[in-house]
Amino acid sequence: MIINREEAKIVCDFIKSNAFKMMKAPTGVFKYPIIDPGAGYEENLWDWDSYWSAFALRDVCKYFKNDKDFDYSNKLNKLIEHSKGIVLNFLDFQLDDGFIPMVVTPNGLFSTYLSDEHKKGNSVNQHKPFLCQQAFNASEINGSFEWLRECTHKFEKYVQYFEINQYDTKSGLFFWENDIMIGIDNNPAVYARPNRSVADIYLNCFMYNDLLSLSKIFDNLGNSDKKTEYLLKAELLSTSIRKECYDVRDGLYYGVDIKVKTNVNEIFNHGLGAFWNSIPIKIRTWASFLPMYCGIATKEEAEIMVQRHYNDPLFNSPFGIRTLSADEKMYNTENTSNPSNWLGAIWIVSNYCIFKGLLKYNYIEEARAIASKTITLLSMDISKNGCMSESYIPETGKPMMYGGFLNWDLLVISMLNELNYSL
Repeated sequence: MIINREEAKIVCDFIKSNAFKMMKAPTGVFKYPIIDPGAGYEENLWDWDSYWSAFALRDVCKYFKNDKDFDYSNKLNKLIEHSKGIVLNFLDFQLDDGFIPMVVTPNGLFSTYLSDEHKKGNSVNQHKPFLCQQAFNASEINGSFEWLRECTHKFEKYVQYFEINQYDTKSGLFFWENDIMIGIDNNPAVYARPNRSVADIYLNCFMYNDLLSLSKIFDNLGNSDKKTEYLLKAELLSTSIRKECYDVRDGLYYGVDIKVKTNVNEIFNHGLGAFWNSIPIKIRTWASFLPMYCGIATKEEAEIMVQRHYNDPLFNSPFGIRTLSADEKMYNTENTSNPSNWLGAIWIVSNYCIFKGLLKYNYIEEARAIASKTITLLSMDISKNGCMSESYIPETGKPMMYGGFLNWDLLVISMLNELNYSL
């Protein structure tokens, strides 16, 4: 599929003019500058949102580096300062047991709410597994890892919190405490299900990437023992993901239910007990493709996933990948605000992750097609409404939530970078 040059110019011009509006100075509880998502989230510091914002802004700098109307040096220096600020702010909020909240606002209820709830002993998910990736990305932009040398024990405590509180030893997978603010907010594989029961494919794939990133951080700091330790943790997790989450019959990765009773009633059950560690939750979501994004899927698995699922029009819409397959009973594209609607809507971050996975396994034309659809979608919104939005209806491309959203919508520039596409 050919990328429409006129549409690409509309998107690129808009992003070049607006992307750095997400940069915010320290205020309230923030000691360091942040990057917010824009739209309805001004001055909010979110975990995976801030990661993707910084990641995409790095590509924005790269893409417009030689543009005479783009102050590259100034923009890059701001990005370095704010990318590091995200990490340092989150580390500032870390509690003694390693817990880090997933969202903090400069003042008001959510400046301390999640930490306060955790201190009370209430069930709270901690910062999603993007912190080490964020630190690694910020260090690469910075050109040095030295600023992290005194922080590494905090990253280890952060990982250890997951291992102590959100890890299932039987399956070797990580699980959510509950369904609150899990990233894919109303993912039916997790949403409204019992607490501490779901080892989500999203959570485990990004945990794998975070462990890899921490290993790379230690490598760049010259600590070979710690590099090896976290590389081994990542490899063990990838093995568990393949073993527990890949369904051979369906040819797809799923999240799994880990609440399997291993004890039996001696009066009524005398035969073979439950020897399996998990039960697949067979709901087709965009996260099912994340093992390709992370490089966990085998070449053979990726081929089946692309042919059988990526190419399925129930998944692959005119504007990109539906976040939930249209044949699932939970499919719904109503406009919601909390939780955000991931029951089929198009989100640019999911388009990007699937795009990246396709590239990784050399499905170049398929990746180009997603990039082309994303360009068309965003150019329609910009041309009609003067902005980009948080999510979109897959059948029509109509915006669903929060016009004025920036954040991971900027990943469309990352797509153009990785395709070596220039105007």
